[in-house]
Amino acid sequence: MSRHDPGGAVGHFSRALRECPVARKRDLARLLYYLGMALRRLGFPNSAVRTWITSQRARRHRQTRELIQRFANGYGMARQLSGDLDDWQAFYAIHTKRYLRCFGKRAFSSADERCMLADIIRDSWLTLRESGTLEGKSTAEKSVLFQATNIDFPLFHQARDPVVRVDFRTGERLCAESPCFCGSGLPFLACCGRTPGEDELETGFF
Repeated sequence: MSRHDPGGAVGHFSRALRECPVARKRDLARLLYYLGMALRRLGFPNSAVRTWITSQRARRHRQTRELIQRFANGYGMARQLSGDLDDWQAFYAIHTKRYLRCFGKRAFSSADERCMLADIIRDSWLTLRESGTLEGKSTAEKSVLFQATNIDFPLFHQARDPVVRVDFRTGERLCAESPCFCGSGLPFLACCGRTPGEDELETGFF
């Protein structure tokens, strides 16, 4: 991979994935593994993490799991330089996704809209962080707090009931630390319940 063009590799792996039969899970997992490598080299770390998680869903593999543990944080996003940055990225992504979905959009209409939203979310984040509420909380507990934080965005206010996550095969409620129901062996919060990263939100792939 180090001697190859990652942009070209993404094209080749994408075509190979389209042609690969679903039943060939070993081949699918391998293609997704290397596609994630190429995406990371292209500067799309969150898309890479999502691809590796999909690879792990297709077929559990020790190397893929180690890669996820190395490059992803507890929110299922690309790991930042510090835990505080991990928390901020998760808070920002949760509320950006909520904003876009409330308006039925997949992307921002302009750079001004993005900057306006970032300022509103940052103000709410600073208030939450300075309150001391996050001290001593686990990633799962912080995620619940982030989801419960209500931000009044311009032009709308929408009441939100808490989402109850259930594994319908077992009939049991899912908590963040539960093994994901997809069979990947990863915690739910880092797999099917993961938070999309900024590069995914900006491209509309979430």
